[in-house]
Parts: sequence; C-alpha cells; structure tokens
Amino acid sequence: MRSLPLRAGLAVGLAFAFGAHVWAASAPVEHIAPNMAALAGQPMTTLPPPPPWVAGPSTSQWTIQQVMAEFKGATAKPPPITYARLTFVRPDHQWLLAFVKWFRKLEKPLNMHYEDELFDCDKYSRCFVAFADLLAQKGGETRGSLYVGWATVFNDRSFGDIEAGGMHAVVIVGTSQGLFVVEPQNGSIVPFDRYPNRDGLAALYL
Repeated sequence: MRSLPLRAGLAVGLAFAFGAHVWAASAPVEHIAPNMAALAGQPMTTLPPPPPWVAGPSTSQWTIQQVMAEFKGATAKPPPITYARLTFVRPDHQWLLAFVKWFRKLEKPLNMHYEDELFDCDKYSRCFVAFADLLAQKGGETRGSLYVGWATVFNDRSFGDIEAGGMHAVVIVGTSQGLFVVEPQNGSIVPFDRYPNRDGLAALYL
C-alpha cells in the first residue's frame, strides 16, 4: 500500500482549486458568458437521500485523551493516533447503521468500485470518513468532527469477505454503544472487541 495521507489531505484539492481561482481572478482575462443551455444538458448524478443526523443525549463529546484511553483498554497493542482535533463527537449507534446502508448505495451513482491503487481500501475508508463528517455538519452538528477515523492494519485474519494478507484499511467509529469496526467496501460492521485484527492496528487517523 502506498504512503497514506491524513484526513486533512482531503482538503488539499479544494485548496489548490481555490488558489487557482484567486490567481485567475487577478489576471486580465475576458469574461465569457457560460452556455447555460449546454450546461443544463449535462447528465446529473442523483444520490439517495442521506439519513438525518441524530443529535441528542446519546451523542457525546470525547477528548483525545479519552479516545486514547479507550484503545488502551480495548487492545493489547494500541495504535499510534494522528489527530487534527482535541475533541470528537460520538455518533448515535443507530445513525451509524443507517449511514453504513446509505454509503453502500453510493457505489452505483458514483461508480465506486475497487481498483488496485486507483480506488482501493484506503480510499474507500477516507471517503467514508469524509461523507460522515459532511453529513453531520450539514445536519447541524457544530461541536466538532465525528469520532470516525480510518486505520491501517496488518490484515492477518480475514474480515468482511476481505482475504487475509498484507496491509489493509478499515474504518473505526466510537458510537453511543461503544467502539466498532466497519469494512466500507461491503458494509460489514462488528464491535471492536470482536474484530479479529484488533491487535494488529498500525495507525489510526482521526
């Protein structure tokens, strides 16, 4: 597997796009009216309606220290954690289940399918994390990022129809009912203490 960027890397493309826009705006260029009729004829991608964000007593904020302590108590080999925030929101567990089902429905309209080194396990995982954060923010969550991250793992044992061997990437979510592992390529989900490779996590990115 190639070197894996952090969650913050998801914004790099937007940063470059913004920079290009600013540069172009400063240059003396002729304004060209867009062909609205031609644009209207372009095919549109319609996504299924996402599950509404659930915020209530079951959704709580955790500090990074609490997150680290949870892993120390859940595995014999806690992974090094790279984080961009100091607090995280634990989503409601039922919301997570609904979100996993919704994420699986994106494969057809977005043409998401496994291609080695093009759209493989780490990209599935990072896409899952990005969509979860975006939906929570769109749903009015203002307390911070979700306790949803992606992890690299020594895949010594098969899980979620993914054959054993080599390195792999999965999603880890701290919910109102505890810590869970999600295989984003097929929606398999299991409590962390039942994940067969829980002692083989190489790194976690939050």
